[in-house]
Amino acid sequence: MKPIFTIHEGEFLAGDYINRKLGHKYDVWVPTKDSGVDLLVTRKSLKGKAVGLQVKFSRCFDIRAELARHLIATSWFTLDPKKIRISQADLWVFVILTLRHDQHFVVISKQELQKRIPRNAGKKWNLYLWVYDNRTCYQVRDLNMEQKFDTMHRGVRNRQHDFSEWLENWNLLERFNTKTT
Repeated sequence: MKPIFTIHEGEFLAGDYINRKLGHKYDVWVPTKDSGVDLLVTRKSLKGKAVGLQVKFSRCFDIRAELARHLIATSWFTLDPKKIRISQADLWVFVILTLRHDQHFVVISKQELQKRIPRNAGKKWNLYLWVYDNRTCYQVRDLNMEQKFDTMHRGVRNRQHDFSEWLENWNLLERFNTKTT
């Protein structure tokens, strides 16, 4: 028998994180219809609007030893730019599960994510988010090895590659939850 609905690892990890760390303030709901929103988050006080989350998941992958000293998480997401543009979700959550089972979340608004889609992305956008021990997060897909080394010490030159502002930024739930429709 086929289940009515299932959630994938990333949805479970994001929902579980919200329940454990922010559960005093928010409830998490799983929609029964696939409308491009994986989770709904509402305020317990029932004030504000529901926030729709689109969740993507990646496990870490091994990297070269010389990069590993400052790098704590790596990821690879393959996204469809068209699906981002038409998404009904307010926020996109990129869940990164490390080899040590640590979790990192990049929580970004749909509008901000759209701005970061490369012009030459075509039908697929490969997004490699790397998290460093100094609490920074960069998109490194189009960087050569020298530039990847450079990100550890100086960051990135192109601000479009900097996702640090959205690393573990669950405060966006508050901002989007207080908007009215």
